Amino acid sequence: LVAVRCRARPRNPSSVDCPHTSAAGSAESQEAAVFRAGDVLMVLAPTGTTLPQSDFLLVMNVAELPPAPNLWDMAPLVLFLAGLGLTVCGVAPMVRVAVTLSVVFVLAGWVKATEVSKIVDWRLLTLIGSALGLSTAIQKSGLASSLARLILEAGLPKALVPTSLFVVVMCITELVTNNAAAALGVPLAIGLADKMSLVSPRPLVMVVMLGASTSFASPIGYATNLMVMDAGGYSFLDFLRVGTPMDLFWVFGVSVLLPLAYPLL
Repeated sequence: LVAVRCRARPRNPSSVDCPHTSAAGSAESQEAAVFRAGDVLMVLAPTGTTLPQSDFLLVMNVAELPPAPNLWDMAPLVLFLAGLGLTVCGVAPMVRVAVTLSVVFVLAGWVKATEVSKIVDWRLLTLIGSALGLSTAIQKSGLASSLARLILEAGLPKALVPTSLFVVVMCITELVTNNAAAALGVPLAIGLADKMSLVSPRPLVMVVMLGASTSFASPIGYATNLMVMDAGGYSFLDFLRVGTPMDLFWVFGVSVLLPLAYPLL
C-alpha cells in the first residue's frame, strides 16, 4: 500500500508536482490515472521492487504471491489419493491410512507439528465420540428394536419403510449434527433389517447415510452451513425457506430410486 505525497497532472507532464518522477517515466502512467495527495494505491509489483520514499508518505508490503507449485507440492495430493484408493479397495483400514499419512505429512514438512492441534477439531471429535457411545446404548438397551417395531406396526408398505427411515434420520440431522444422526440411525437401520428379515442391513444403512447428509433446512446439521450462514448474513428462516423444498426433493428421490436399486425391499 502506498500513500501518495504529491499530485500528478496528466495533461502537462512537465509540471508534475512529484519532483523525483521523471517525465519520460511518468507520461504513460499519468495518461492512465490522476493521483492526488492522500490517495492510497495498491500496487502489484515484482519481488524486490522499491518505490522512492520521497514520493510517498508510506510504503508497506501487504502480501506476497505464493510461489508457483512444483512436483514436490503435488506429492501430498498423490499420497492422499493413493491412501483413498487403498481404503476403498479394502487393502488397508481407514484409521491406519489416516495415521500413516498424518505422520508422513509432518515428517515431510507439509504440515507443521505445532499446527496439528489447531487443525484437529476437538469439539467435533468429542461430539462424534459421544454420539457413538449413545448409539451403542440405544442398540443394547433395545430402543432401536422398539423404534423399528413401531415403524413396521405403522402399517406402511414394505417399500416405504426405507423412506420412513430416511425422514426420521433427516429430521435428526436438522436438529443435531450429521455425524450424530448417522450414529443414531445405524442401530435403527440394523433393527429394521432384522425385523424385516433382510439378508443384509446394507440397504438401510445406505438410507441412513443419505438421510444424515440431507441437511438443507437448518444451519445446525452441517459445519459448512454455519460457515455460509455467518459469511453471507443468512438467517435461520432463509435456510428453512430454501432448504425445505430441497429436503422434500431428496425424500421423493429416495422413495423412487431406492426400490429400483434394492427391489427386495
